Amino acid sequence: MKDTNGPAADAAGPGQAPSKGSGRLRFFGEEFVLDTASGLFYRLTPAAHLVLQAHERGVRTRQFPGLLRQRYGIDAVSAARDVELLCNQMASLGLLDPKPQQCRQEAKV
Repeated sequence: MKDTNGPAADAAGPGQAPSKGSGRLRFFGEEFVLDTASGLFYRLTPAAHLVLQAHERGVRTRQFPGLLRQRYGIDAVSAARDVELLCNQMASLGLLDPKPQQCRQEAKV
């Protein structure tokens, strides 16, 4: 997923200011990420990679379920649940801002 075009790259849409990613994550292929603040490496699932890459490019949290639906062809409820779980887990690891309530509210369909 090194392509900068596509749904994750332009999901913020015209006229919308995307949120900024932390800029502290360094990706190694599609399987590993380095948190430059802590110095820890993490092995990622494909869905976690998609979400973290999108976050780093400034895609809004509420758009994550749509990315999962498009990539994996899953239903809206499953996508929302998966995003909530991913956001909570990544926030607990310090890879996303610790706003699990916000993820939960934005991920609802």
